Amino acid sequence: MGFSQSVIRSQAPSVIKSQAPSVIKSQAPAKCGICDTDRSIKWKCIDCSKLLCDHCKEKVHPQFQNAKDHQVVNIKDVGQPTVVELKINKQYQTGLPAIGYMSYCDDDSLWICNTKDKVLQRVKPEGTKLKIISSFNIEVYGIAVTQSNNLLISMEESRLKQINSKTGALTDPVYDVTPFVAIAVHITSDNKVLVGCGDNDRICVILMNQTGDHERVYEHDQHKQPIFTYPWSITSTRNGNIHVVDRVSDDIRRVVVLGQGGDIINVYTGDTEINKDRPFEPTDIVTTPRDNVIVADPGTHTLHILNNAGMMMTYYKTSDINIRFPCSLALSPTGQLYIGCARPEDSTEHAKIYEVTVSGC
Repeated sequence: MGFSQSVIRSQAPSVIKSQAPSVIKSQAPAKCGICDTDRSIKWKCIDCSKLLCDHCKEKVHPQFQNAKDHQVVNIKDVGQPTVVELKINKQYQTGLPAIGYMSYCDDDSLWICNTKDKVLQRVKPEGTKLKIISSFNIEVYGIAVTQSNNLLISMEESRLKQINSKTGALTDPVYDVTPFVAIAVHITSDNKVLVGCGDNDRICVILMNQTGDHERVYEHDQHKQPIFTYPWSITSTRNGNIHVVDRVSDDIRRVVVLGQGGDIINVYTGDTEINKDRPFEPTDIVTTPRDNVIVADPGTHTLHILNNAGMMMTYYKTSDINIRFPCSLALSPTGQLYIGCARPEDSTEHAKIYEVTVSGC
């Protein structure tokens, strides 16, 4: 009994490419990541993913942007295993075959959707049930809740749509990616908007400010090769890194991590042990309060836990607590994780949502 992503989307939009962009990987020598000297390495910044000598730890690294929020650890502690635990608080039955996307609102309601069935709902947990507050018959390819609690929607058009949280009115905000069509959408911690978009020839991620100005376009790597094939889902970390679930083909996906300068700093393609029998097929990605990243891999019933540089820290098998096919993820400000699931491909049951307490990441 397997998992079919057709219950989430009927097909990928026409902007998807057929070939994977090239990625050049290299292994850095064990030198200080700042001064590149032969000074003794004693520290590692988890946020920057840099090895540090005493001098750079004390004199140079504190000058980095947001350095006061960075976690610098002794390299003797780097190899210590990360232990992540999940505890189910509540579970809710939905009326959808799969929860393709999910976003949390500050009134404890959730936006959930299923692209294949063209259903978008705002629901609120009441006891063990979900009360449907509003429902829309629209095809959605990405959602994100704004600071004012409105919902931004990608509908494979050039302009994002917005649903007013108070009136329910569907309007056209300032976010326009012409000549592209929008796919994935994400709001950063400083309230800027990242949109994965493209056309038949070009695929990119665009960073916009709150007035809709395009501040940056991420399209090519340092070797002038296309970075993305089809940006399925996006998150960002406080150190300015951008993590994109990139769909290379029907059965090949990866997480591409861009640094503050826009260069590729890592590409995560799954774990050889977890994905030895089933390919890495991530469907959603979120950033935790500790600035780590959780990636949902429904085919293996796994949450991959990455640091903010995109390197794997550990994983958690959700099937161990009877959560199968974790498909979409949302986090509350207090750190409660909501997991929206998909049903098995041979099932007629409706999907469930779990409210989970996460510790360790």
